[in-house]
Amino acid sequence: MAERLTMKILAGELETLRTRVRELEVQLEQKLESTLEKAVSRLKSRAENRQGHTAGMGVGADERQRLIAEAAYLKAERRGFAGGNPQQDWNEAEAEVDQLLLQGWRKHPDSPEESAPPPAGSEAGTAQ
Repeated sequence: MAERLTMKILAGELETLRTRVRELEVQLEQKLESTLEKAVSRLKSRAENRQGHTAGMGVGADERQRLIAEAAYLKAERRGFAGGNPQQDWNEAEAEVDQLLLQGWRKHPDSPEESAPPPAGSEAGTAQ
């Protein structure tokens, strides 16, 4: 008799715990959805700001990407493609290209020469 009573109490407690777990799952799902919506909104805002920022640089996003890729390639080429870190090359090239673009650099379509000095540390700008 005592065993049945204990089992009945335990079954009731188990059901209470299951109900509470379901409630917590619903709350967690709602919080996750809210957090994701906020994150997506922030990312969209950043993307829009970056597009506007890139547009203000005088080149489109595709041209900017091409310039970064070319600069990263040249970094690797300068060291003979030995060692190094491609992600670091990309990050450094991106920073250099963005800096040049913010300074008003544009490649003239009718000229092979660029209208900005070479990045610091490059050999092209040193006198011989």
